[in-house]
Order: sequence, then C-alpha cells, then structure tokens
Amino acid sequence: MNFKYACGVYGYNITREIDIPGLRIVPIDDNYRRVNDAARDLSEFRLTGIAYLDQPNDDLVFELEAVLSFIERLEVLVTAPILCAGQNVLEQFPERIASHKRHNGGGAMLRADVFSLESRKDFIEKTLDRLRDQNFCESTQFRILFFKCVETFRQRKNFLDTSYFFLFSGLESYCRAVTKDRTSKNASIPICAALTKLSFNVYQDRPDELVRAVSTYVHLRNALFHNSDLEVDVDFNGNLVRLKVIDYIFHLGQLVALSVLKIVGFDDGHINWNSWVDRQAFK
Repeated sequence: MNFKYACGVYGYNITREIDIPGLRIVPIDDNYRRVNDAARDLSEFRLTGIAYLDQPNDDLVFELEAVLSFIERLEVLVTAPILCAGQNVLEQFPERIASHKRHNGGGAMLRADVFSLESRKDFIEKTLDRLRDQNFCESTQFRILFFKCVETFRQRKNFLDTSYFFLFSGLESYCRAVTKDRTSKNASIPICAALTKLSFNVYQDRPDELVRAVSTYVHLRNALFHNSDLEVDVDFNGNLVRLKVIDYIFHLGQLVALSVLKIVGFDDGHINWNSWVDRQAFK
C-alpha cells in the first residue's frame, strides 16, 4: 500500500517494521541498544520511528499514541500527520522534542521486538480493533478502563492519589459493566466476579493474603474518596491492620494492565499473569 501521510513517533522502542491494515510503523534504527536508550530517555522525547497512514485520521493517531504509551508504560508522542509526497519524510521531524520529563510507569509491559518478534504488533492490532469497536466499548467500558490506565504514567507529575483513583475507577467501571451490576454498594462484589472470569486468583476478602483481596483496594479507595487519606486502619477479626496506598498501588496498577491484555485477547506465552503479586513481569 502507498501511504500518503506520515507521523513522527517519539519514545517508542521499535526495531522491526509493524504493518497492519491502514497503518505502518517503520523504525529509524535497527540497533536495539541505541533504540532502547532513546525509547527509555526520561529527559526528552527522541524520534524512534515513522508511522504511515492511508488517511489523516486524528482518532487513530490519538489511540495509537495511547497504545504505544501503554506498551512502554512511558508517555510516547505521535505527531500530527503530514503529507509524504515530494519530500524526505525523515527530515520533516526533529530528532528530539524537549517538552517535559517523562514519568516511568514501571518498565515496558511487553517484551521488545528483538526478543518477541510479533508480540507488540499483535497487541497494537488487537487493541486498536477493540478501541474502534463502539459497541464493545459501550457495553464493557473498556475505553474508560484503558485510557485511565494510560493516564497514570502520562501525568506530568506522579500524584499517588490521582493514579489510584484512575486505576480503581477504571477497573470498577469495566467490572460493573461486564457483570451488569451497577447497584451493589460493595464494589468488591462485581470487581471480584469480573476478575475471576478473567482467570485472576482474587477474593472478595482474604485477611491472610491482603494483596489478593479486592476489599483491600476498596478500603483504600474509600479512604481516599471520603477522607482524602492515603492510609486506613481496618479491623480483621479483631486485629487492626493499617493499609497504605503506597504499598498496594503497584499491585493494582499491574492487575489493571494485565486485565487490559486479557480483555483484548492478547497472550504471547511470555506474560506472567501472576506478576501483579510476585512482580516478575515475564516467564
């Protein structure tokens, strides 16, 4: 296909061409070490690829930027499309954009394309397809879940309370939608049901393993929402336990990100689905 439009891609780790319907992303360098250094640079945005489009689709650019950011768990920039005809495309984009410091969201969600050749391409295609499916997004609130997850590491500054709200509210919206439970006052009920259906080992309550108890995250959400507190004391069978947002936000964030992978139907065989508990991203 002859693509008429091009966008600069900044801060995304790519060494292999990605070709899906209506979109091609071409790396500007195939040296993994150099590309990885450029993609993980937190001080500025560095040009790592060119995205070619058959139409100047603003929605596609917006969604692609979010999908690439999700993969890196770092803000990735995709510029507005320009016409390709009659010019050296690469020369139209600056090598660096010094805008603001990037916030590291915890390391890339997927293995680099030099280690897993098709993983990133497959995820990009599956996720863009889901985001374009209005019926699916309306019935599941997936779009809300996905973009709230991405916003946690696209913030200019990492606010703990804001990130927790984004993650929890996005997850709750999805879980209530897919379980068709919008009335339970206890959010643990629909969240636990939906996550169990996604094959996560979770419980409504689990005093001896609080990280797997959905009620843990609900208690912290309530403390934030009602009292603007980042910690709360909870009575478990006569034992008072202090829960802190800072101790659980990693687990919640990783659980939400893994949920996104499952919802779009992605599994390359390398994802450790228990990483939200044991912190080991890949098998």
